Amino acid sequence: QTRGSRTAAISEKPPLPGLEKTNEKAGRLFQLIQDLNLEYGLERSFKMAEKKLLRNRFLLAIRKKEIKDEKLLEICKLINMPGRYFEDFKENLSDANIVLFGFEENEENYVYKVYLEFWDKVKKEIRKKQNKTDPVLLHLGFKWDSRDNDKGAVARYTCYPMLSVDNILKRLSNIYDGHDERPSLKIAKEIINLAAGRTADDMFIYLEVNEENNPRRSFDINLYKATLQLRELYPLLSKMRRHYSIPSGEFDHLFEQVGDKIFGHLSGGIDREGKDFLTTYYEIEGL
Repeated sequence: QTRGSRTAAISEKPPLPGLEKTNEKAGRLFQLIQDLNLEYGLERSFKMAEKKLLRNRFLLAIRKKEIKDEKLLEICKLINMPGRYFEDFKENLSDANIVLFGFEENEENYVYKVYLEFWDKVKKEIRKKQNKTDPVLLHLGFKWDSRDNDKGAVARYTCYPMLSVDNILKRLSNIYDGHDERPSLKIAKEIINLAAGRTADDMFIYLEVNEENNPRRSFDINLYKATLQLRELYPLLSKMRRHYSIPSGEFDHLFEQVGDKIFGHLSGGIDREGKDFLTTYYEIEGL
């Protein structure tokens, strides 16, 4: 398992979870990856925001050493990656050790996402640096509307290595600067403290995210090592659900399906429109 980075577990040809049967765009991406006949990882997530529970979201991860670059570039073309992103992706591909293909369905459209992960490069850079906590780029993400690829964004995921939990919580407060009354900040801190209490090693992988040409400020923290089940987060996420005015029936129905999954990542912050959000990532069993 490769929980040291963005990805969930990776193993041989996991079964498709049925998502492709409900959405043509999602199914196309799943099929393109499955047709490669490679090992891949699968991580699902749900995102909460004001009156929104977005659950049709996933990431598929491929180890780059197991596939030719030309095949990855072909997939990017087949899902209509914008030309301006394609050139950046191609230019940075040689430095990546993992490539992730993502999908999100929201109330307005379907979004494709492709990420380059530079985990091996980051580890080498940290070893060389005198100050081990200096920030370093871990992911480069390309996101676009699957129906209109003129609409999109490039995201940079900067890792702040070897931070203590106290310092992570301080950085979270900085992200919410001017919005620090938001309940999502309080809930995020409580979840991180809960995870920290489950492991002797509280050096979690912490990232901050910025996108070009928009005011989004967010974080992502890998909490896999705490081995929490999602059901253990239910009381805290229920508070978030109430704050966001999400119907309890919809939320509880989701938890009936995913409560036994292993909690992976937590992300949140302030989106492009100045609204807060909280996203919970979890591992699919059987990978």
